[in-house]
Amino acid sequence: MSHEVKANIDELQFLLSQSKQAAVRSVLETELRRQNELLKTVSPPEKKPIVKSGGRTKKITNYSWEENLKYVKVHVRDIKSAEEVIDKENIEAKFEARSFNVILRKVGPKGLNYSLTIGNLNKDICPEECKVVPTKTGVRVDLFKVKNSMWSDLKQKKESEKKDEMPKMDKDADPSAGLMNLMKHMYESGDDDMKRQIAKSMYEAQNKQGSGEASALPDMGDMGAGFDDL
Repeated sequence: MSHEVKANIDELQFLLSQSKQAAVRSVLETELRRQNELLKTVSPPEKKPIVKSGGRTKKITNYSWEENLKYVKVHVRDIKSAEEVIDKENIEAKFEARSFNVILRKVGPKGLNYSLTIGNLNKDICPEECKVVPTKTGVRVDLFKVKNSMWSDLKQKKESEKKDEMPKMDKDADPSAGLMNLMKHMYESGDDDMKRQIAKSMYEAQNKQGSGEASALPDMGDMGAGFDDL
């Protein structure tokens, strides 16, 4: 069908080039436009080269991130060469307030699939403003923060992880203050035996201070007051 329409168009164009009568030219031009419109409906769409994509999807675990007050950028690198292109239609992304999932399909000459899923983000993001941007060797995920702040960590730490994290010691601060923070952390995160041991030390330190003797431990407030109850 498309071959016949093309032949009609060629013939109409030839006749139009030969015609000098305005009325005839008008009829030929009208028919030529009609045949061109008809050709659009019967011509098969242009076929793109098909890249076979493997069924398996590789999970991306190697990434880096950076931030400023307004947004976080997550970088995925080294999944393709600089010459290869990731088509936008092969990028799927779903953003939620505290998580996102990105799927990349048909990446590279082997047509590999990749997925990056990060949940439990440190703070809320604006899903409607987030986006995925192709880069030379991978992609960049732009996350826009709801509130201007610095996260310090991409993901929010679990309560157990927070307990295990030792307080940072400031070299320029009073050493006794640093020791007090450390002891408080050990007391709050420790088991009953640890609490009992620390409370005993505090109790003895308070008794020494009461008798006028110098104590090696700083004043820990009421931490040792309940020693008898432990």
